[in-house]
This record gives sequence, structure tokens and C-alpha cells, in this order.
Amino acid sequence: MPSREFQTYFHDRASRFSAFYASEPVSRVLGRGPLFDRLRLAVAMTKALSAQRVLDVGCGSGPLFAPLAEQGIQVTGIDPAANMVALASAQAEAYPGLVRVEQRGWEQIDEVDAYDVAIALGVFDYVDQPADLLGRMGRAAGQVIGSFPSPGLRTNLRKARYGRRNVGVFGYPPDDYEALAGRAGLVVADKVPLGQAGFVVRFSRAPTPA
Repeated sequence: MPSREFQTYFHDRASRFSAFYASEPVSRVLGRGPLFDRLRLAVAMTKALSAQRVLDVGCGSGPLFAPLAEQGIQVTGIDPAANMVALASAQAEAYPGLVRVEQRGWEQIDEVDAYDVAIALGVFDYVDQPADLLGRMGRAAGQVIGSFPSPGLRTNLRKARYGRRNVGVFGYPPDDYEALAGRAGLVVADKVPLGQAGFVVRFSRAPTPA
């Protein structure tokens, strides 16, 4: 379970994190270009799967809403931070009937086969039980897309910065994806590098033995 500090960290900084998506050129100058790269990759993967229903885990202020809803895809965004939910709800108003937002954490994902795709961008970074999250997403949807930061200097700097607020940050070696998938009852279907920032990985359900 997330610490109380984690639960308040993104609530208190919702507007700041939302501003990362305000200008792609500025974000790239500041070294945050992978935010946009992973967003586009997740949308492209979702469209390629002909998905109609998407669960956006840790939706933040809702940067995935527009590119998915404009394709006619129904999106349910969930986030535990009240201020993030308020920002996301404002975004959702532009897509009535297509986007809804709920305040809840990933630990409350209990749907089964309710979605075609479940997406978590910038979420596994802060999860100390990634197989549990991945498993819940895999039960809710047949396809799962997630972003995973790689270990290294970039992640270590984030660990130091966030650690001062008692918020954990985790890196994932690419060789660990298969084992993580197996613990969640999934298999790795695709993975795309984000430079030194990590990977976007698509998981599918493991085949049922005959």
C-alpha cells in the first residue's frame, strides 16, 4: 500500500505535474521528452489493438483522454489524488459519454474483463508491488500497457529527490520484464525503448494450457 506521504505528494503537486504536458518543446528542453514519447506509443498501441474501452491507471490530469476519446475510445481514468481527479474531471468534460474519472488507487482495481486495454504511464515508477498491479490490470483487460523506468543515474537522482519526501522510486531492468509478467499471469508481447528513460511494454494474457 502507498504511504501517506505518497498519497499526498501528487495531490499537493497536481498542477505542477499537469504543467509538464503544457508544452512539448519546453518539456524536451527540460529533459522530459519521454513523457510525450510514451504517451504517443501507448495511444498507437491501443489503436493498433482496435480497443474500444480503456482503463487509464494513475490518469493524473488526463493527458491520455484527448488522443483516445477523439478516436471514439471510451476511457475510465482512475487516480488516488483528489487534486489530480479535479484536473482530470475538467479534461473529461470535453468528452461527455466517452471519458469518466474516479478517485481510487490501483489497489481498488477489481474489475474483470471490463476493458480491452489497461494503461499505466508513470505509475510503476512508484509501486513496490508491481506484480500485484500488473495482475490486477491483466484481470481487468486482456492487454496491458505500462511504462517502466530503467535503473541508472536518471532513476537514482529521482530516488534521492523523491526520497526526501518518503516517496519510493523503482527502476526495472529490461531482463526482468518476463519474470514480472509471469508472476502476473501475463507474457511480454512488445517493448519499445524510450532512450535512457526506460521502456513502454505491452503485455498479453498467458495462453491457457490445453
